[in-house]
Amino acid sequence: MLSPLPRRFPLLALGLVVLLVIPAAAVSSVRGSGAEAKVLQVGTSYYISSLNPFVGIETNDSMAYSMVYPQLVQYVPGPRIGSDWASSWKSGNGGLTWTFRLKKGKWSDGTPLTSADAVWTINTVLKYKAGPTSYVASSYDGIKGASAPDPQTLVISYSRPIAPALSNLSQTYILPKHVWSTKLGKNGKGLKEFRPQENLPNVSGGPYTVTQYQQKGTTAFKPNPNFYGPKSKSAGVAFTYYTNATSMVVDMQRGKLEFIDSLPYGAADAANSKPGIKVTFGAGSQVTNLGFNSNPKKSKNRELLNPRLKEAFEYAIPRQQIVDVIFSGHAKPWASILSPASKAEGWLNPAVKPLPYSVAKANKILDSLGYKRGSDGLRVVPATAGKLAQSEHAMSYSVIVPKDLDFNGDRQFDILATAFKKIGVELNLKPGGDGAQAFELITAPGGKYLKADMYTWYWHPYIDPSFNLSVVTKAEWYNNSDSGFDDPLYDSWWRKQGSLVNVKERQALVWKMQAHLATKRPYIQLVVSNAISAHAPKWTGFEPTLGGSCKCYFTSPRPLG
Repeated sequence: MLSPLPRRFPLLALGLVVLLVIPAAAVSSVRGSGAEAKVLQVGTSYYISSLNPFVGIETNDSMAYSMVYPQLVQYVPGPRIGSDWASSWKSGNGGLTWTFRLKKGKWSDGTPLTSADAVWTINTVLKYKAGPTSYVASSYDGIKGASAPDPQTLVISYSRPIAPALSNLSQTYILPKHVWSTKLGKNGKGLKEFRPQENLPNVSGGPYTVTQYQQKGTTAFKPNPNFYGPKSKSAGVAFTYYTNATSMVVDMQRGKLEFIDSLPYGAADAANSKPGIKVTFGAGSQVTNLGFNSNPKKSKNRELLNPRLKEAFEYAIPRQQIVDVIFSGHAKPWASILSPASKAEGWLNPAVKPLPYSVAKANKILDSLGYKRGSDGLRVVPATAGKLAQSEHAMSYSVIVPKDLDFNGDRQFDILATAFKKIGVELNLKPGGDGAQAFELITAPGGKYLKADMYTWYWHPYIDPSFNLSVVTKAEWYNNSDSGFDDPLYDSWWRKQGSLVNVKERQALVWKMQAHLATKRPYIQLVVSNAISAHAPKWTGFEPTLGGSCKCYFTSPRPLG
């Protein structure tokens, strides 16, 4: 599915979280398809870690933001950029200004929703972009500031034309000024410390307010009667986290769930044959990878900075085995940092393809680099001299594996470790904890990317390439970078591509950047997996491929009859 914040998902461990249904009396009465509206009960193996856009990194965090906060524009079925809070927009002054006409509305507490909220949000992010708001600042690329000629008009000024301006703004969540302006704290630090999930019901401008929050249980979304857009066709949403895929499927069969947002790969085929379940298979956007600590100043295992060595590693990876064993065939080998979602608009470079599996070629490259095998079969890296000298050491590396993956990360590690053993390289599993803990392990100490060797994780790239091309820039260190990649030439390309309003010129540079990354290999991309969802046959209106990039994800589903 498309992901407004392309990050990480939880592991399917053992156990079951009991479904907590929102009482019908607790939500507004909404009618859909001629029948009394019912609560949409959603099962998920992905949790919501926070309702604060400045701290959340899980994919379903951004889904929640979309449901409770206004966006100027959003992706709509197509997919294409369409209306959300803004009813219309136009560019002027050679792309240096964007003017939005806003729909009239109120926050859920009755406070008027006006352009002043957007001005405050945008200017506050810009003010603190070097600190507390840095995590979201890449979506504000080129913005100088915002102003409000009147309550229903917003003007955003840019320092230079930005090609993906609307796509970037689809990732921008407008916050209630009267709430968040009281949370600034010293130097804006309070923006990251504020926990909206502990102040329920939250003040919402989107289609729902959150009335109950349980990170590893049920989060309850109640329709917001003041919402400016299409109303919810259900009486509310009960969004429940499961740790066991089988229990989730059984609950759908028993009528306790209407929707499973992402069916686990190993359960999909079996679920498709069960009564009471309709499984939807679609092209996915989740790109998994083997990532490398790519900080050029790191002091340990510096040979991992060598693109030629990583080329040998790529030859050694049995991608098709990963597809078959880990994803039950619901994936395909992949090499680009972008996903197939970018293909239709021409951003995906067709020349960037996975290397074929060849242990012989991998060993030949490592032999040519002078990494001879020791008596135990492991290759040895010779001692080096200079400022960052290393002593002779075996090619033995740790691989951080987060526990909050939506596939069996430990089993994938076993496949990689077995494969690397054939080329004289030892991999050692290092448990990564949940997403936030894994990120700290990878980027520590202090965001300098000095200690980690490798890790396995993934991204859900947007359609527009700008964000995912940004995650390997120096500007994203300790924000969205999980590689510590530092390449000034690449960084200059990223800045330039965002300013190329000529589509063909921008496409050529985006293709060049993909090829560059595929050669330098801060990641070795492994596979792109399919999107698999399931719903009860008595419900309709689902838009599973859009994910949280569209408010219709929750507002459109409705019972039949």
